[in-house]
Amino acid sequence: MTKLENQSPRASHTPAMEKAIPMTSRRIGSWEVFISRRPLSSADLASRYDAVSGSWERTARRFQLEAAYREPLVTSQVARGIMQIGPEARILDCGIGNGSLSIALDSILQGPVYYHGIDTSAEMLVQASSKMQHAGLRAHLLQADVLTLPYDDQSFDVVMAAHVLEHLPDPQRALAEMVRVLRPGGMVFLCVTRHSIFGALVQLLWRTWAITEQQGVAWLHGFQLVDVGYQPVQLGSCAGFASTAFWARRPQ
Repeated sequence: MTKLENQSPRASHTPAMEKAIPMTSRRIGSWEVFISRRPLSSADLASRYDAVSGSWERTARRFQLEAAYREPLVTSQVARGIMQIGPEARILDCGIGNGSLSIALDSILQGPVYYHGIDTSAEMLVQASSKMQHAGLRAHLLQADVLTLPYDDQSFDVVMAAHVLEHLPDPQRALAEMVRVLRPGGMVFLCVTRHSIFGALVQLLWRTWAITEQQGVAWLHGFQLVDVGYQPVQLGSCAGFASTAFWARRPQ
């Protein structure tokens, strides 16, 4: 059974904290011109995802998200850790969207577990509730912001997010929150849009950060995580290797 709760996302940053997202630069003689954009606020992101929620299932099918996520989930051995814990394992999906990442993970698990999911978009949570219930997943869904997770420290065995961090005003703050609620020995799993033609289009339309594989690995090491790994993720609909999956473990 899927339980859905509404909670207004808390203000998580002030305009002064927002950093401009670099888009492109060009050198002309002794001049160097930079073009950047302000990131979307949490409220703006929620509004935009509310607007596209009705068509998001078609988007997920077009890019074959569940199949795309499954391979790096297997490689990361996230599922093995969950199965060792058993049905008491707690999993948090941040920016859950329509539930594609959780459903992909559940497809490689042996036995039921309980999922928690958050999203700033109330309409996306409605989509996730319906899809996850149809897939037979037990889930507790909450409207909240990954920049200020409404959970106690060390609450979850796995904390994951797919195509979320690069959309946020402060991606590293969100990652710090994800690590905060992760139990010792638990794993974080992330997918972000990588540098490509498709990635440049996403960056242009959604004002996302362009997070390189080197940056992602450095961030994970910066939070004292271990067993850091990454793998390109191939999406459908000719998008190619448009994403990178990262994973790491919190030391015991």
